[in-house]
Amino acid sequence: MKEIKELKLEDLSVKQKLGMTLTAFINGNRRTKEDDEFVLQLIKNHALGAVWVQQSNYKPQEIIDMVREAADYPILVVTDAESGMGDYIIGKHNALGCADNEEQAYIFGKGLGITAKKMGYNIVCNPLLDISTTGSVRSLGSDKERVAKLAAAEARGMKDAGILTLAKHYPGGNNPKQIDSHMAESYSEMTKEELIEESLYPYQYLMKEGLLDGLMVGHKKFPNIDPDYPSSLSKKVIDIIRELGFDGLATTDALCMMGILSKYGEVECKGLALAAGIDTVLPYHKNEFSYQSLLTCYERGMISEERLDEAVRRVLQAQHKSMEPPK
Repeated sequence: MKEIKELKLEDLSVKQKLGMTLTAFINGNRRTKEDDEFVLQLIKNHALGAVWVQQSNYKPQEIIDMVREAADYPILVVTDAESGMGDYIIGKHNALGCADNEEQAYIFGKGLGITAKKMGYNIVCNPLLDISTTGSVRSLGSDKERVAKLAAAEARGMKDAGILTLAKHYPGGNNPKQIDSHMAESYSEMTKEELIEESLYPYQYLMKEGLLDGLMVGHKKFPNIDPDYPSSLSKKVIDIIRELGFDGLATTDALCMMGILSKYGEVECKGLALAAGIDTVLPYHKNEFSYQSLLTCYERGMISEERLDEAVRRVLQAQHKSMEPPK
């Protein structure tokens, strides 16, 4: 069996560190030999923090096996699992919310965790901590305490199976005009105090229980907190959870969404995200272009050396946690 060794921050060059802040995306439906070779070269050079392999894509297991075979360090292999994993599909999260049963939520989390672990994933973008204001099928419900307790049960099941949690979509918040960030910039008028009291209640609950390994930051703008940038590019918004004591991994939602690209630029958005406190960016396409974009942003001075080291420290910290046996 191949020995997996942890990487050390002090041993990495700037180019390797920048690669550690990238979550590459290998799309099984539009896969190319050239892109595979580029990603594998980054892995060989210890210059890639994570790979996102969408389980619904064509031949995800083949992609995971390729990544695992190439890596001699605990690279993060990430996916979404809102409805479950593989053959273990139950439906959207509102099914768990309607059942309102912590044991069932735990079983769901552990079931998807066992399946994910067997496939080769080590971190999954669950649970959803969004508090619904519109009856969304993706939410556990409209009551913050119910969402918190069910999400905690699900997260505990995942962690008991050896899978890290990556909760979403921080920081939550309402969406009065129901704008989809995939298409345009969405916003919420909630204040910092309202977020902490309401939307961030589940995050604080999971933090207290030791169940929040990471979070995915959404693209919603909160003009009463930061009038200039959406959450994924906003230091003011990201700092809120840090001030509450969270020191885990922070990743962006997909940066290919029009709510980001249409206003903040395909190159610049990656530098803005890291500068704001994001630890790993998820472009969701164009891996080589995305890596070069990070180099460009660093060379332009958008990303300080101190901020880069902080981001890489959290990526390496998550990689280390992924090797710990389930408790």
